[in-house]
Amino acid sequence: MKTYQSSTKDKKKNFFKRHWQAFVVTASVLVVAAVITLSVVFTLPKSGPVDGVVVEPPTSGVDTEPKIVLPVEGAQIGLEYANEKLVYWETLKLWKVHPAIDFVGEGDVVAIRDGKVTDVELNTTLDGNVVTVEHDDGYVSVYKSLGSDIAVKVGDEVKAGDKLGVTSKSMMSELDTGAHLHLELKKDGKYVDPATVLPLNEDK
Repeated sequence: MKTYQSSTKDKKKNFFKRHWQAFVVTASVLVVAAVITLSVVFTLPKSGPVDGVVVEPPTSGVDTEPKIVLPVEGAQIGLEYANEKLVYWETLKLWKVHPAIDFVGEGDVVAIRDGKVTDVELNTTLDGNVVTVEHDDGYVSVYKSLGSDIAVKVGDEVKAGDKLGVTSKSMMSELDTGAHLHLELKKDGKYVDPATVLPLNEDK
């Protein structure tokens, strides 16, 4: 009986002796796996907000209104838009439509919206010096009665508020108005009242 038990113990000892390398390799693999797992867990970025860092919301796909400014600061409104009725043109001494707003006074003339200069006309017979700017959404703004010192050329990209020129008396058909800007606005080729888009009622 004792001999049988001694033989069993010897077999167990021999088994561990024969396979000790396998046990060591298995333990090593488990340790390495645990280290790798812990390293990955502790190096993952935090999902919450980071102190001192402001995350801006995405802007793609968000509609934003275009910036629109007055073409002449501090000017008075002269002859208003009248494309569906006749108004009296003092210089020409006749009644006709007036598809524009006149901004009366001396000062710089600026682009009312971002856009591209598509035409510059100098010394036209009745409209004086003229700059045309094409905008997005089918809008086109036309600046008449500018001085001869035009600040832009055809092909220039302009931002709202960029200088185009200065007011003057170059528009012979409105000579009696004095120095002013005659601003026309079109949408898809048709005249529209600039007052519908300009910030005329906002505090300066």
